[in-house]
Amino acid sequence: MLEPGKILGDRYEIIQKIGAGGMSIVYKAKCNKLQRFVAIKVLREEFVKDEAFVQKFKSEAFSAGGLSHPNIVSIYDVGQEDDLHYIVMEFVEGQTLKEYIEQNGPLSSTQTLEYGMQIVSALRHAHNKQVIHRDIKPQNILITHDQMLKVADFGIAKAVDSSTIVAAGNAIGSVHYFSPEQAKGKYVNETSDLYSCGIVLFEMATNRLPFQADTHVSIALKHINEEVPKPSLFNEQIWTGLESIILKATNKKQELRYQNADSMLEDMKTVLANPTVDLSSKEVTETDVDQTILLTDIQTSFIRQNEKTTSRLESNQTPGVKMSTPQDYYEEYGGEDEEEVSTGYKILAGLGGVLATLLIVGIMAAVTFFVLPSFTKPQRVVVPSVLGQTVDKATAILEDKNLAILLAGEEVSDTYTPGTIMRQTPNGEKVVEPGTVINVVVAKQKEVIEEVVVPNLKGEESANAQSILSEMDLDVALEWEYSDELDRSKVISHTPEAGVRVKKGDTVTLVLSKGKEVVLVKVPNLYNLTLDEAKAKLNEVGLRFGQTVEEHSDTVEQGKVMKQSIAENQEIEQGEIVDIVISKGPKVEEVIPPEEDPNNPTTPDTDIPSEENTPEEEPLATITRVINAPTDKLQDEYHVLVLIEDDLGARTAFDGIVKKEQFPLPIQVSGKGKGVLTTFFDGQEEYRDNNINFDEVTQ
Repeated sequence: MLEPGKILGDRYEIIQKIGAGGMSIVYKAKCNKLQRFVAIKVLREEFVKDEAFVQKFKSEAFSAGGLSHPNIVSIYDVGQEDDLHYIVMEFVEGQTLKEYIEQNGPLSSTQTLEYGMQIVSALRHAHNKQVIHRDIKPQNILITHDQMLKVADFGIAKAVDSSTIVAAGNAIGSVHYFSPEQAKGKYVNETSDLYSCGIVLFEMATNRLPFQADTHVSIALKHINEEVPKPSLFNEQIWTGLESIILKATNKKQELRYQNADSMLEDMKTVLANPTVDLSSKEVTETDVDQTILLTDIQTSFIRQNEKTTSRLESNQTPGVKMSTPQDYYEEYGGEDEEEVSTGYKILAGLGGVLATLLIVGIMAAVTFFVLPSFTKPQRVVVPSVLGQTVDKATAILEDKNLAILLAGEEVSDTYTPGTIMRQTPNGEKVVEPGTVINVVVAKQKEVIEEVVVPNLKGEESANAQSILSEMDLDVALEWEYSDELDRSKVISHTPEAGVRVKKGDTVTLVLSKGKEVVLVKVPNLYNLTLDEAKAKLNEVGLRFGQTVEEHSDTVEQGKVMKQSIAENQEIEQGEIVDIVISKGPKVEEVIPPEEDPNNPTTPDTDIPSEENTPEEEPLATITRVINAPTDKLQDEYHVLVLIEDDLGARTAFDGIVKKEQFPLPIQVSGKGKGVLTTFFDGQEEYRDNNINFDEVTQ
């Protein structure tokens, strides 16, 4: 185990262990040259001496390093230091899709399609580069904090693939997700990845796996013999179009599935844009299932022995540190296995990911060795040459010699016909033990790369832009930014820009609008400010000045703010409008004497008493009220205004600045009859007492 602080390759500084599996240990490290965090997988010591394994591990890692796509975890470097063999890859913070489904499943049809399109887009890029993943499962798919999905372990899984059977079965595939042809050891191609992707879509939409059983053997046989159930049986809300996509992707026969990621991606975009679309005419719902396969007691015993080996390797694992990283992936385990089967049946992922590969081939190879009529040691056999043969023909030839076949990859050949075998290991005429696995490489046609011109997509809706790029055979990556000009989901910009020539299969990154960014600001106190001062204060915090209304006030000086439409310190969206009321000063009532009628002159009223005879006015009653500071806005001082309205009319009882330490504040109010006492803090009404009665006060 590497200690924190150790430097690999003169640049990678180990920070801490974050996971471990049967074949590797994973560390978080820092690249001191590029100043970024990375994940480093270090090969366990027990595999270091296997030179063929190490070389295959390196070559496949370099192959996967050629993939560059926003939905694929990047491989940065492959290195060796003494007996340490390691792979440096992108460090992803977030969680695995498996963890996300467990926490949020079942997902809506919209979210299932949006996530699924990112997975298929990654597969499309890999398949265009002639890389088959072979172990698509939610534990190998990571979700960043920005909801970007990243498929992990492209290519690295093949390092385990060629040694799966030879190494006594120490690496077992992910039976819950692998295709029928993988279970039977048949030819594996792009449709195998799409089958596994269909199982992942099923799990997202239903929060369960289509096949469940107590043992791996039973699950493998279900993949071979049983149709995938309709997802709507477990989630009635699933869209019909999405269900059709899942059932077509998981068809038992390879030729009846989606033949490439392009066609599957096209259907997913169609359903996402039109949820009610009917894809039934494109879907094959009833297929012939291969003849039911039964396993003998010896085959089952072989699997159980394989599982014991897996358990032994897993028992050496130290649990990873719990942190904000995709734990399922860095721990290299499939989370569903811990719930469905015992520890002895856990599926072990190797070196950056397991292939869901050829478990049954391993079984049959072993059974061929053990189930001989005489139960004696078999004679060695001469490997026949299968160069130039199709995979099916080569399989029959090798099986006739009690040998197994394993597809190691595809390469362009100028000599062999596409679809025929161009290389085999061991070579023809070599003498080997019965049950030996013959690795073959199949010739493929040289790809003619076409170029297209990137169109101008600025201002287009996301779905329309993606559809245009898909029709041009271009991959799509999405990024999001705030925009004040464009509505949500419209294209702000894209890379490469319009007019640039690119190759089909290249990626165009669309920058989509998240709409306007919402910024909240606090409303300032405008009380007692002039009109210009109020406008300036609103402008400082990004608020707009609205309407102005003038009213009379006995307490606020003419030309200054006496009220505001939104209270001080309230949080509102930047750019909102605040209206104000400006004081006109006290209201002056003009007394107009009545006009005298010349035909009826007014005579003095001799009954009106003289000033000397006028009786004295009754004295006003006085009450005391205590004003408390508001509890919802604490500050050092307040402008306090108290108004009284009674039989004598409305008037000011108190008007002044009060510091917080002066509360509670007693004030005396004089008046007559019944009235209402209203208290304002900084221009906003805070208290109202409707039960003032001066008549009850003892004179």
